[in-house]
Amino acid sequence: MKKITFLFAALILLAQPYLFAQETKKNSVYAELLGNGIIYSINYDRIIPLNNHLKLAPRVGFEYLPQKKTYAPTYGQFHIPLEVNLLWAKRAQSKNFVEAGLGLSLISIANQYDFSSVNGAEPTGYPLSYRMARIGLFRAGFRHQKPEGGLMYRLGIMARISQDTYSDSKVSDDLFYRLWPGLSVGYTF
Repeated sequence: MKKITFLFAALILLAQPYLFAQETKKNSVYAELLGNGIIYSINYDRIIPLNNHLKLAPRVGFEYLPQKKTYAPTYGQFHIPLEVNLLWAKRAQSKNFVEAGLGLSLISIANQYDFSSVNGAEPTGYPLSYRMARIGLFRAGFRHQKPEGGLMYRLGIMARISQDTYSDSKVSDDLFYRLWPGLSVGYTF
C-alpha cells in the first residue's frame, strides 16, 4: 500500500506543472487607429515578463499611405512607429494592464521636388526623395489582453515630447498635436 501511495504522490508532483500552469501568450498583432502612426498602423509586439506584476512590451509598426503624383505632398508614403511600453497589473494572471511607455515615430517627409514638365504639360511637383522625421512620444493608457490569448485591445493617449528640427522646418503645422489619442484592436497568440 505504501508503494501505491508513493507512486500516486510522485505522479501528482510530476504532473503538477502541466495541470496548473497556464501558458501565457506573448505575441500580439494589431491595428491601431490614430496613435503613433498618425492615421493608422499595423503593429507587432512581444511581452517580456519582468516579474509577477510588470511586463515589458517592445513594439514595431508600419503605415503605408499611397500618394498621387498630381500634387506636391509634404508627407511621404510610409511611417514606422517604434515603442517600448511597461505593463503593470495587480495580479500575475491579470488580463487588464496599465500601460506607459516611450515611442519614436519615424515619418517620411518630402525632401526634394521635381518641378519639370512632362511633354509640355504643367509641372507636377512630385517628390524625388524623402527624409525621415523623428518624433518622440510618451504613451499612457489601458490594455486588455488575456493570458491565454485571443482578442486584445488598447486605449491610450500620446503626448509629443520632442520633434526634430528638419520636420519642424518642412511642415507648417505640427505633425503631432500636443495630445493625441490611439485605439488598437488585435489578436494575441
